Amino acid sequence: MLRTTRTRFLRNKDLIPIESLSTIGIVGLGGIGSFMVQGLAMMGWRMVMGYDSDIVVTHNLSSTCYPIKDVGRSKRESAEKLFKSYSEDWQKFVPMTNFGINHTPENMMIVCTDDMESRRMVYENWVKLSNPRFFIDLRMGATSIEISTVTPDNDNYLQDWIPTNAVVSAPCSMKHTVFATNHVVSLGLAQVYNLVAGLAYYDYIWSSLNPNMVEFGTLITPKMKEVSVDTRTQSVNRLDSDASRIDISYPRSTQNREDYSS
Repeated sequence: MLRTTRTRFLRNKDLIPIESLSTIGIVGLGGIGSFMVQGLAMMGWRMVMGYDSDIVVTHNLSSTCYPIKDVGRSKRESAEKLFKSYSEDWQKFVPMTNFGINHTPENMMIVCTDDMESRRMVYENWVKLSNPRFFIDLRMGATSIEISTVTPDNDNYLQDWIPTNAVVSAPCSMKHTVFATNHVVSLGLAQVYNLVAGLAYYDYIWSSLNPNMVEFGTLITPKMKEVSVDTRTQSVNRLDSDASRIDISYPRSTQNREDYSS
């Protein structure tokens, strides 16, 4: 099927300039990462650096975007193939092995690995950059999700971070659901949009799907010198007025953490 850049991203052109979607990194290409790769390709990112050394196994099929025929293939290869099926010729996915302590991250990073220590390692490498833009940590349990977002001016990441052994472990058969995966990916892609477009965003989001509820951290609004007054006002006014904005000390505690491995 013929695709052209002129019409391909037509519906996004007044939301986010295609030229601002340069290079972004994503560490972890499992459940969350696979759907993020698909979404980033559809958004129009020019280059996505994808880090993972695992292979696709049968139980991954219930919470990833990979097809059955990819069982046995490395996740980075499957992610590259997935990206190509949703992207244009000028877009590129770069498959990388596991992100290591000596790797230099991109200034825009997403992390969704299967343990908290690797997430922190990526974060600690990211904060050392000379020009970091944003860092988004996406976490998923069977029926709840958690998102922690960091920028150079607003960094509460260690407040939200706990060691893996402090996370309440769930049975293997209750760790992930496709609806939780899609929920966190939807919010994660929206967070990417808010940050790139210079709109308001919450530095922390926790959401449960059983029952449906959402709680937010601090609302971060863009600085006046960075965006127009109209954009700032528009961003704040678009926030859902009926969303729950309450004390999130409980969701941030270890008592409410699920197993976020992916």
